[in-house]
Amino acid sequence: MKMKKRVYLALLMPFLCFVGGAAQEVTSLPVDENPNLVYWEDSVVNYKRVLNHAKFWDNWFFTINVGTYYNLVDNGGSAKAGKMFQPAAGLSVGKWLSPWGGFRLMGMYGRGAGHTNPQIFGDEYYHWNTITGYADALFNLHNLFGGYKENRKFQMMALAGIGVEHTGGFGDKSLCQQAGISMEKENLLGFRAGLLASIRMTKALSFNLEASINILDDSFDGQVWDNKWDKHLNFLAGLVYRFKNHDGTRQFTYARHDDNKYTILNDEINRLRREAEMMKNNPEVKVIEKVVQSNQATVLISFDPNSTKINRLQEVNVYTAAEALKKIENGDLYITPAASVADSDLFNGRANAVREVLMNEYNIPAGHIFIEQDRKLVDSLDPTKNCVVIYIVK
Repeated sequence: MKMKKRVYLALLMPFLCFVGGAAQEVTSLPVDENPNLVYWEDSVVNYKRVLNHAKFWDNWFFTINVGTYYNLVDNGGSAKAGKMFQPAAGLSVGKWLSPWGGFRLMGMYGRGAGHTNPQIFGDEYYHWNTITGYADALFNLHNLFGGYKENRKFQMMALAGIGVEHTGGFGDKSLCQQAGISMEKENLLGFRAGLLASIRMTKALSFNLEASINILDDSFDGQVWDNKWDKHLNFLAGLVYRFKNHDGTRQFTYARHDDNKYTILNDEINRLRREAEMMKNNPEVKVIEKVVQSNQATVLISFDPNSTKINRLQEVNVYTAAEALKKIENGDLYITPAASVADSDLFNGRANAVREVLMNEYNIPAGHIFIEQDRKLVDSLDPTKNCVVIYIVK
């Protein structure tokens, strides 16, 4: 047993050293260098950044793995360690459900290695084929405990899974018959746990190093001596390809808005101020009729007293606003109070509730939704601007 512990430690040491060294450098690459793009922050939840809404076909990945099994089976303690390593290869497809967790379905082919009892049959080795299929849960430890950062270069993950391993194709048949080794095909239930280190090389490609252990029934090697679990350690290197999301990215992203749009509002305010100064200096009143053509819509949404929850009677108004915006090409939506704001936190909570429904249920891009507490700024918009305005009623 002591020898087995030393073997485990020796096998895991290079992987742990690599992980320890790589973990020293946790860098984050910016998704967009444009300084005018600013993150949306949720005022209801401690001003945390808001993630863009992900669809079903977003954040899928495909992995090719190659590596080795180290077989931990009956009579393995008296076997030479080098003889118990056998090649392995696999494919997997998976999806990240959130920055913190996901799943994968993994199929692998490998070779098992067994050892006969040296006191009875001599120091002999035999081999067989294994085909495995596992469903694994994935946990991103960096994002779970350190917070999500877009395009983090190095990530450490944990995995746990359950699956089936099919064994058969035993070689050295005469040896197996003499040693009483069963060569029957078996389908064995297996459990797996391990660690995975991932290095991001490009937006689409990552390189993985994985160390895991599969635990199986004692009959995995065709021998049943001590009714203990058979196992094999898996050391795999993998190349991961991340498919494109619906918005062209390949990972979860935070919602951003463009400060250039606020520059347009400021220019409009300055224009109105200049006109006001001119009117003061030239009090002569001229009536000018001007026909303005625009595609603007206004919607009123009311809330229960001191509540930020949209009641069912108002859901149709949110739907009306979303449908109106979809008819405007590259249009914007403004959420503003119908009257002066007495409680800014209450208004922000209600406005964010409306924004979340528009983003998550109606797929309105976060970059086209603006929350403006000062109604005068919204009222001063260019009358020719195509937009939708939602007024929050007390």
